[in-house]
Amino acid sequence: MNPSLDPYGAVVAWVNPTDEFSPTPGPLAGLSFAAKDLFDVAGMPTAAGNPQFAEYWGLPTQDAWAVARLKQAGAWLVAKTHTHELAYGMTGINPHFGTPQNPRRPGAIPGGSSSGSAVAVAAGLVPVALGTDTAGSVRIPASFCGIYAYRPTHGAIPATGVVPLAPSYDTVGLLALEPGVMRRFAQVLLADACGQEPFVRALILVEALEVCAPEAQQAVEQVAQRLQALGCRIEERRLGLLVAAREVQRVLQGAQAWGFHQRWLEEKQPPLGEDVRALLQTASRLTPGEIGRALAEQVRLRSEMGAWLEPGTLVLLPATPSPAPLLADLQDAEKALAFRLRTLSLTCYASLLGAPAVTVPPVWASPEAEAEAPVGVQLVGPWGSDLALLELLCRSKE
Repeated sequence: MNPSLDPYGAVVAWVNPTDEFSPTPGPLAGLSFAAKDLFDVAGMPTAAGNPQFAEYWGLPTQDAWAVARLKQAGAWLVAKTHTHELAYGMTGINPHFGTPQNPRRPGAIPGGSSSGSAVAVAAGLVPVALGTDTAGSVRIPASFCGIYAYRPTHGAIPATGVVPLAPSYDTVGLLALEPGVMRRFAQVLLADACGQEPFVRALILVEALEVCAPEAQQAVEQVAQRLQALGCRIEERRLGLLVAAREVQRVLQGAQAWGFHQRWLEEKQPPLGEDVRALLQTASRLTPGEIGRALAEQVRLRSEMGAWLEPGTLVLLPATPSPAPLLADLQDAEKALAFRLRTLSLTCYASLLGAPAVTVPPVWASPEAEAEAPVGVQLVGPWGSDLALLELLCRSKE
């Protein structure tokens, strides 16, 4: 792998940038991958998108569990990729290390926080990349870059050796060019085999479509048609809980992020981007009462929202409310906040429940659906239906 092949600024550090390597035997032999700069790689700093974090974290002496597992299966780690600072953002804009360029829409954001991983895949540097997903951090950049993403059932893939943001929501995810390769990597990573019950019903969340641009609405319609052709019954439902779920996650994710980073932030006073600083300052002011009420509300929401995820049922909604916004459009603070809230209203369904989800690009529904400014669609399944979701994606491509 020649470093000059990264014209989009996806890579923060090359691990083994050479075309000459000896494949290790295993189910992933000969396949390369990249890892978001939250994953420990022995002997290399883990910066988490901030120039001073690596010193606080300490130099890793061993690989993160997921990195080690893939290498043991024969995959070849070639690079560590950029992330939104501390993985606390959805745009991929990083004031310290630069912002990876979106290969599919010049001048637009790549999406975050797994920005570099998504760009590395979309640009063809690697077929698969490791990312993390707390509130949509693989699903959002996959949508903007026109690739596939997989967020597992919470806890199904160990996050050992990964810098946390909010552990009760954090997951180890994948981004990929093709669903078949993504499934192969996921099968290696899943510590316990997850269920394979086929899907027979897909529920479209009407209120999710109402906050989206026509491109996102059309993408859902195309995916629904493809699912129907694969034997799923399509139904429309109004949940009425997405805004409440978004606000609960905002509080609880913020509380956990501040809890993890507080000591380092107060002791070292590191430089922070404006967006991350604002999020952490808001989180630092959360009261025990606010956190307690959010925890109680989370229990109620999980019960009501989870009741829809019966075996064999998918929930279908856009991954983002529109194609990737242009960088220039997000300079307006009000527009940026409105976009953030609309997007989190879409990603919070899977995140709050800890349910598995995949994001599919337009081309999954139809080869004619390929778009210059893509927008992805989420398929959310019941807990433990990870392999069934991935199998569904592969059935469509066969």
